[in-house]
Amino acid sequence: MASFNKFKNVLMLAFDWILYGAGAAGHCRVTVAQPRFQQADPSMNVSLTCSFSASGCSSSPPDVLWFRFLTSTHQGLCTPNGCTDHQKYKVHSSGTSTLLQIKDLTEDDSAVYICGIAFSDSESPFSKQTGDGTVLTVTG
Repeated sequence: MASFNKFKNVLMLAFDWILYGAGAAGHCRVTVAQPRFQQADPSMNVSLTCSFSASGCSSSPPDVLWFRFLTSTHQGLCTPNGCTDHQKYKVHSSGTSTLLQIKDLTEDDSAVYICGIAFSDSESPFSKQTGDGTVLTVTG
């Protein structure tokens, strides 16, 4: 678990570097929540949920990113520009929640899925946050 926490810190630094905006300084603060665990079987499509709250942020919609952490590596799945595999992954956002829909599940989809929310027009260090991750277990 220590390596996951270390990875999450590195991911947050990369996340800040990618999305750091040059907008006006503010007191934008984002919090992100995800369920800790979700189980599915290969015959299902699954939707992972992520909710967030934002205070002092712009009224523009935030950037939404999804990553997954496998045994020894991470993989970017979806950015504001789209998902890496449009057939397998799709993001649906509305208000203060977002869903990552995963189709055609296999046991290889078992991983920790992390949602990131960023108000890239804010200089506040709290305007870009990730959730703690959802452990998806696909059982045969």
